[in-house]
Amino acid sequence: MPSVLAFVLTLHLTGIVFWVGSLMARVLLLGRLASPGSGEARPVVAGLHRRLHLMVEVPAFIVLLIAGFALLHLTRTPLTAPWLLAKLVLVAVLLALDVLVSVQIKRGAAGKRITASQPVLYALGVVVGTALIMYLVLTKGA
Repeated sequence: MPSVLAFVLTLHLTGIVFWVGSLMARVLLLGRLASPGSGEARPVVAGLHRRLHLMVEVPAFIVLLIAGFALLHLTRTPLTAPWLLAKLVLVAVLLALDVLVSVQIKRGAAGKRITASQPVLYALGVVVGTALIMYLVLTKGA
């Protein structure tokens, strides 16, 4: 594997780890807001959510996105490859979950009720989506 390709792949994987890891951490913050007696934690959770989102998650996603496009160019993968299209759909689903988590955390921090099942369902969605993406990438849809 040429060193440029290895470097770009490392950047892409690092971005994925930090993006998905930050998303799961924010799901845990949402879980804290859904637990009884979360009133005192609201301002702390809101602050942690904002910092984690802006300082870790957004930069990680930008890195993985740029590195992903570079990988497509370096490997000459066609944009019409079925496995790639499926992967992009799953990434869009994870992005939608990301937005849902942000909206729910903001609602919870404002004092609105969060059901206990929401964080569990979001976490399950992140885990399943990430596992499916890994399967598609490792098998290239074979």
